[in-house]
Amino acid sequence: MKNNTKDNTKTQILEAALHVFVKSGYSKTTMDDIVNESGHSKGAIYHYYSSKKDLFLSLIDYWENYFFKNIINKDLSDNNPDALLRDITSDVIKTFKSSKHVFLAELEFWSLSNHDLDVRKKTTQLYAKLIELFRSIISKGVSNGDYKKIDLDVAALSVMTALQGVIWFSIFDKSNISAEKYLNDVIEFIIHGFKK
Repeated sequence: MKNNTKDNTKTQILEAALHVFVKSGYSKTTMDDIVNESGHSKGAIYHYYSSKKDLFLSLIDYWENYFFKNIINKDLSDNNPDALLRDITSDVIKTFKSSKHVFLAELEFWSLSNHDLDVRKKTTQLYAKLIELFRSIISKGVSNGDYKKIDLDVAALSVMTALQGVIWFSIFDKSNISAEKYLNDVIEFIIHGFKK
């Protein structure tokens, strides 16, 4: 029971921090802002996180493990790389529809990565996992003869950056096309480009 309470408190703090960082940006956010948003005392927050930066670094893990768990831990036993890429795209669409703000949080990760080595290291680890996932899927397609021989690193990066294009829709939501259409079409373009 005690662990559930601890986990719930941490999740509430991380959710509050996510909203505040997205709304105000890292540099303008204070621990008092997170206290106000979370409804927890400053002491409770400092019990789990030693500083705003420590909380922000933990937020990157939360972002990965809570919102993108299905992608990072994708079961690759399905031998159809097209289906795997489409399934991941579907996961991104679901997250976008339910929690668009998590993509805005990614912008904060990028911004701070440009100025802070600890954040850069943490985000580099996260993106390395994604690149390896996409690389494995594409390699499977090359190995089974579905895809032509291509540079796996470039191909994996193309998938990742195409899916990250949804961030544009998080900022500029007035468009002639929907985020869902963009994501579904762009993954089809990429899959078609991989084919022999």
